[in-house]
Amino acid sequence: MRLTIFHKLFVSLLLISSIMMIGMALLINNSFQKGLQVYLNQSEIEKVETMAERMPYYYSPTEGWKYLQGQPRLWDQLLRNIGEKSDRHQGKHSRGNPNFVRLKSRINLLNNDSISIIGNPKNLLRNNTHIDLVKVPIIRGEQTVGWLSVLQRQDVNSRLAEKFLQQQLGNFYWIALWAALFSFIVAALLVRHFLNPLKNLNLAAKALSNGNFDYQIKVRGKDELAELSQAFNLLTQTLKAQKLSREQWLADISHELRTPIAVLLSEIEAIEDGIRQPEPRYIRSLHEQVITLTRLVDDLYALSMSDSGVLVDTSQTVDLTNILNNISNQNEVRLADKEISISRLYDRNQAVLMPGDAKSLAQLVSNIIENSYRYTDAGGEIQLALSRQEHDIVLTINDSAPGVPDNALPKLFERLYRVDKSRSRAHGGSGLGLSICQNIVQMHGGQISAQHSPLGGLQIAISLPVKDKK
Repeated sequence: MRLTIFHKLFVSLLLISSIMMIGMALLINNSFQKGLQVYLNQSEIEKVETMAERMPYYYSPTEGWKYLQGQPRLWDQLLRNIGEKSDRHQGKHSRGNPNFVRLKSRINLLNNDSISIIGNPKNLLRNNTHIDLVKVPIIRGEQTVGWLSVLQRQDVNSRLAEKFLQQQLGNFYWIALWAALFSFIVAALLVRHFLNPLKNLNLAAKALSNGNFDYQIKVRGKDELAELSQAFNLLTQTLKAQKLSREQWLADISHELRTPIAVLLSEIEAIEDGIRQPEPRYIRSLHEQVITLTRLVDDLYALSMSDSGVLVDTSQTVDLTNILNNISNQNEVRLADKEISISRLYDRNQAVLMPGDAKSLAQLVSNIIENSYRYTDAGGEIQLALSRQEHDIVLTINDSAPGVPDNALPKLFERLYRVDKSRSRAHGGSGLGLSICQNIVQMHGGQISAQHSPLGGLQIAISLPVKDKK
């Protein structure tokens, strides 16, 4: 049989309750017995004290207690006055009467020298840890003339007291039984209540495994299980968003691949059907479509590598100034062919060192300049600015018109997003360049943002953390 958490918690609570009930029963039983015996002993002492107040009348300064010694009936009368019966009445009244308490067999009259005058002298010689001998003085005037000693036990031995004790213990055992039953029910309800959030989590996990990303757990309370349920709901929403993003990502990739493939297929079929001759211009068009496909596949591969962090190794120390110089020099000729000037607003000879990956940072700068090259009108300008602050290096790249609409700025780093899709394809863009840039910056622990450029185009601002070199 598989033991569930319900069974474990239930058995644990029930076991704890049972141990507590048994312990309480033993302690209460012991305490009640001792308390009852103390009460009975105290009651006897009070009776003996009452008797001791009457005893001076039967004492003679000259003869002592001889008068009382010669009057056994008077002694019995004194015992009857404190609620006890003499031996000759015990047979008549004690039979069948379990509440009859005898005191005569345990009480002695002692003289001033503690010598037994009336009673059983053996009571004074008993040596038992469960028996106490209590002596009450008999005072005449201001002088002690004798003692009344009573032998008291420390455990209940009277049939009347034992019956009362058994009755009370029986009531207590019934109370304990009902309390145990109540604990059983309360333990079951409490365990079920505490485990209800776990049951809901189990149902939610099963729903999630079946693809139901809309399942939400009703959160009640503010304890740890409630926090766990909230975390699970957040996980479900995140997985749903990732699923939708993945589906959109696959749909966008399919769409991007479909266009150049359709162009290739139509041109090849036209050549096969003889509609077009295999002239160099048609072959060049096919070649351009293949280049577009190759560039898209390369960008997809680069994006997947940057997502996994494979392209970034930040254990190196790189000179960001040197990277900017190299990339700008490599693009200077092609920018000039398009009549786009490039301005370097930084000291080319001042090294700016930072921990990073040289290859990925070069790709970062190259992608941004390539983006400016494709979408900046002829006769425009690109500005590169680099500055060192206290804890960061700030790289800013501005280009001239055309600009980007306000609603498009937050979306520029989304994968396959284009402001003007038809125009972007005409310029050969895949819509992945800025997404790759964002991944590279994030892998370096930095931030990247897009804003309107003061030159009328787009401004890309990059902030990269740097550590001072000792």
